[in-house]
This record gives sequence, structure tokens and C-alpha cells, in this order.
Amino acid sequence: MQMVGYSTLSVSLPKDWVKQAGIKPGDIVSMIRLEDGSLKIKPGLVKEESEKISKTVYVDTCEDSGLLGRMVIALYLTGADTVTLVSNQGLSRERVDEVKGAVERLNGFSIVEESPNKMVIQSFIDPASSPIWNLMRRLHSLTGHMLELLQKALKDGNAEPLKDVEEAEEEADRVYWLSVRQLILANIRPELQEKLGVDNPKYIPGHRMVVKLLEKVGDFIEMASKDLESIMNGGVKLRDADLGLLSKYTEEAASIYNEAFDSWAAKNPFKANSIVDSSSYLERELRKASVEIGNKYSGAGDKSGVALALSVKSYLDNLAQVVNFSGTIAEAAINHSAIEPPTLKCKIE
Repeated sequence: MQMVGYSTLSVSLPKDWVKQAGIKPGDIVSMIRLEDGSLKIKPGLVKEESEKISKTVYVDTCEDSGLLGRMVIALYLTGADTVTLVSNQGLSRERVDEVKGAVERLNGFSIVEESPNKMVIQSFIDPASSPIWNLMRRLHSLTGHMLELLQKALKDGNAEPLKDVEEAEEEADRVYWLSVRQLILANIRPELQEKLGVDNPKYIPGHRMVVKLLEKVGDFIEMASKDLESIMNGGVKLRDADLGLLSKYTEEAASIYNEAFDSWAAKNPFKANSIVDSSSYLERELRKASVEIGNKYSGAGDKSGVALALSVKSYLDNLAQVVNFSGTIAEAAINHSAIEPPTLKCKIE
């Protein structure tokens, strides 16, 4: 640190960082004071935390089907606090329903004003109230509960528990969108990273991938639930031995899914490495069983038997996707551990 003039102190920036950031003499850099008193330097101007982001969407220019709803979601994800939709032609019922359908999927987003030519959507999210780790654990908890409902249905021999799967999946979607919003905010608003629970910005891409995998697991479990409902309520009943196999495979898939997330949370490459291998093995078993069990019921050519065979095959294939994504989460856990190696015996310098 050097004195410049009578009262100004200057600090030299590392040459490698200046080159990487593309900073030239005369460029503006922002210095952000963090809660622990340290300073973070970022190229360009950084918005103050209190600054609100308002966006206006001209509805008449978004004519493509589905685009308006997706644009509302995109603005939510990129941190908009207020979104105003305006139309000179008037908002049709179809456009209004499209917007409301999108808003219902987003935690903390509400329509606060509505008229024939205008809608205003307001965010009521306090970024600090939803750290990313809490959201990821919640997303895993919801999808894990969905797998438990499949297991309960198979154990009890009835489809009643499956009625709660769709509701859990809808909540998982809302948590997913909020998770993505928080991660994008952490990326574009460095001053918020600590409040958002991002202790190292290098984790952001990995977090983004894992929350997407968790959300897709929820999608495949929901599809498996519909398959299981068809299996249990169909005209032809599954043999007890085959029903037991479905129960066994569901339990194994749930175990691998939970262990994969645990390895990610703990940054444990040893556990993750084991999960990568076991998930690959179980996925092959599931793909094989979907054909073998299905053939037992489709061979006779009876329509009910064919329908049952298709449902069984689809159920096991959907479980296989859950296991496949679990393996990918475990692979991400190994990558995660390499960013800041844990205090384990696998030494990295």
C-alpha cells in the first residue's frame, strides 16, 4: 500500500488478475465492503444492494405461443423486483392465463395490479432469507419424499400414497426456480454472495447443475408414480414376486439418490466414487429388468397384459433415469471436492 498525496492510499492490483479481467488504465473498478470488513474488487460498476430492478414487457411484441410466460420466468430468474406487462391491444384471456400460470410456479412472485391493458408483478423475496444450501436441501427432501411415497404404495399394495406425489413435485418446481434465481443473483451481484450462502463463487456452476438434476429427478419420479398407479389399478395384476422386485429396485434407487446427495453436500470424493460405480450397475440392472419383467406379461398378446408390460417397463426406465442422475450428482461431488479439497486422505495441492 502506498500514500498518494496527503490522504489517499493506493493498492496495486495483481498483474495476472488485471489481465484476466481485461482491465485497462482508466477503467472503473468497484470496491465492495463485505460484512467481515474485507473488500471485494470487481471490474465495472456494481449495483448497490438496495437498488431495485424494474422491467417492462411489451406484450404485443411477444406473439409466439408460450413466450410471454417464459419471459416472466426469465425475468424472475435474473433478479427482477418488478415486472410490468403492457399491451396496446389489450391483454387477452389466453395471455393473462399464461402469465398467471407462470407466476404460480414462482416463489415470492405475485400479481399486484391487473387491468385490461396492464399487469404488474412484484417480487417479495428477501435474498438473505433463502440461502442456496437450504433450498438445495429442501429440493432433495421433497424429491426424496416422493420416492418414499412410491415405496409406501408398493409396501401397502395400494395407490393411495401416490396422490401426494404431484403436489410434492409442484412444490419442488417452485423451490427449483427460486434456487436458480438465487444462483444467478450470486453470480451477477457479488455483494450478495455471502447472504445467499455462496462461500466460493467457483461453486456456482456446480450448484446450478445439481439443482437442475434434483429437479429432473422429481420429474422422473412423478412419471414413475403415474406408471405405478396404472400397474396397481390395471385389469391384470402383477405377480407378487415381480411386485417385490419393483419394491426392491425402488428402495435401492432411493438409497443411491440419498447417498449421492450426501456425498455432494459433504464434498466426499470417496463416497461419491462408490456411488458412481453402484449407480452405473443398478441402472443396467433396471434397464434389463424392464425388458425381462415386461416380456412376461406382453407375450400372450392380451391387451391388458400388454398395457401392464408397458407400465412396468416405463416405471423401471424412469427409476433408471433417477439412478443415472444420482450418478451424475456423485460425479459433480468429486468435482466439488477438487475446488476446495476436504480434509481427507486424498491429498491435492
